[in-house]
Amino acid sequence: MHGDRDLLHQVLQNLFSNAIKYNLADGWIEIDARLVGLMVQIKVANASKGILVEDRDRIFDRFHRGDPARTRKVEGIGLGLSLTREIVRAHQGDLRLDEAKSGQTAFILTLPARL
Repeated sequence: MHGDRDLLHQVLQNLFSNAIKYNLADGWIEIDARLVGLMVQIKVANASKGILVEDRDRIFDRFHRGDPARTRKVEGIGLGLSLTREIVRAHQGDLRLDEAKSGQTAFILTLPARL
């Protein structure tokens, strides 16, 4: 990957921090990195009840906090994912919620690889 080292570090730190904060008590965290074509793809997943359907479209909105964040009293003001996605897009990448499996929350980060 290429880009601003400090900003990319912040992206990974935000994703890892969310995986820890929203993990189930006896849960797990999985990190998978791979080269897909000319892109680096990093998936950060954790055991969870998932993100409510009504929150999925707004998960990257500034100041939006999904129901588990409010009811579990998880610290934060709802800027982490929004700023993380902005940083990723400034590096010609993408950050999306992966809704493929139930029982987990997963984010997929895609950034150009420097070959």
